[in-house]
Amino acid sequence: MKLTLAIDLLENEWNIVEPNKPVSPVPLIFATFLIDKKRLAFDLNNQPKLARNDERDLKKILKLLRTNHREYLQALDQDLLLSNNEHLFQQQLLVQALLQELRKLEAADELKLIRLELTGGWPLYQTEEGLLDLSYEED
Repeated sequence: MKLTLAIDLLENEWNIVEPNKPVSPVPLIFATFLIDKKRLAFDLNNQPKLARNDERDLKKILKLLRTNHREYLQALDQDLLLSNNEHLFQQQLLVQALLQELRKLEAADELKLIRLELTGGWPLYQTEEGLLDLSYEED
């Protein structure tokens, strides 16, 4: 069975998005796994979710990434102006760290990471005029 998680490092959460992947302006990472049914649990609506041990391990991974990449995640969350080289460098570090940690979850014939995707608002190039308008105007 394939299972895709939408990982939101800014909000420190993940959701299962199979079979449809949402389109989002928020920077998300989709991690798709081949997973044996014995590594799954099901909620009250009979929707699949990770087994408790895997959920715990994923929480530890997200906490580690949020700690080790705090400065870039804060810059991303606040839409700070960074050079395109800095964005690419930081994104590469973040993705490599995530890939390394997720691969540690793998178990033969039970859980295998098969795809990792960036989606949503991961800036590659932006000028001051391209910053997001984070202010809210009241009518």
